[in-house]
Amino acid sequence: MYALNPTEPKPRGVLPWLKRHGKWLLLALGVVAVTLLIRETGPAKVWATVLGAGAHLPIIIVLEAAWISMDTFAVRAMLGGHGRDAPAKLYLRSALVAYGIMVLLPAGRPGGEVARAAILAPHVGGARAGAAAARINGVTLFANALISIPCFIAIAMVVGAGDKLSIAVLANAAGTAFLGLGILIVTRTAKVGGFLGKRFRSMVHWGPAFDEALREMPAIPYKAIAMCFFGRFLQMIQYAVILHSVGGKLTLSSGLVTQGIHLVGAMLGDMVPNQVGFHEAAYRIFADALGLGNDPARAVSIALIARIAQFSLAGASLVATALWKADKAPAGESKAPNDA
Repeated sequence: MYALNPTEPKPRGVLPWLKRHGKWLLLALGVVAVTLLIRETGPAKVWATVLGAGAHLPIIIVLEAAWISMDTFAVRAMLGGHGRDAPAKLYLRSALVAYGIMVLLPAGRPGGEVARAAILAPHVGGARAGAAAARINGVTLFANALISIPCFIAIAMVVGAGDKLSIAVLANAAGTAFLGLGILIVTRTAKVGGFLGKRFRSMVHWGPAFDEALREMPAIPYKAIAMCFFGRFLQMIQYAVILHSVGGKLTLSSGLVTQGIHLVGAMLGDMVPNQVGFHEAAYRIFADALGLGNDPARAVSIALIARIAQFSLAGASLVATALWKADKAPAGESKAPNDA
């Protein structure tokens, strides 16, 4: 990307300011929303519920690590034979870094996937790593669409197919399927690398290799989609355990309903880092579907317990990577450009 001349004045105005600081502003507003929700439902009751769920926290964290790890297996599957040549500990390191960035930094999933690509690039090639980072977003979106279908069925059986929650989950399925397939099709058929080469000087020579790497990958990566879908199934089990930890029923149906609410919160808060505030609000609004309409503090606590598990795992991931002595990259491998 073109470097700014340090002697030139920085762009001024509302739009440039929002571009630089918008994510942080949305994050601050999300934190305010969480605070207001906790005050509205009762801080003491929320605190007692979260503390009471502490015994379940280890299994919740293990399930968090299990379901998110499937995304790494999906990336490996998309890389094919080149991915199998990379050492397993490299994938572990890339997963730890990517997850920590996704959860703790406003960069979110795109930033995490770029970091994953940068770690894998010396072993599988910069163009291939970048191509996998581009396509994994389509894979995860399509997997979300697939898990939304059983969530919709379970929710429809509880509150009816015409309920606003059922409609929201169905809309999430349609939207994520459209976006996921769109990403997979565009990255496969359009000359993305050529387009980027025209826009960014540093990618003029890297663009054709990027397009070639995209064409090497399956048009529809069924194996990667299956792995991500299985990961979302594990996430459903995780949310069933979280619901049980706040006093709800531990059943397949309750897990699907709980995850369906999570998906709606993620859809509505897509632009907010880690969807802060939106997940809590979604559980507050749809507490009746969980049988917690008379106890909204427990419903809001579901999102808070999930965040505690995420922050615990993300913090441990970044500490582990900070202490991890990285291996030297193999000689002769292509590295990803700095602004990949």
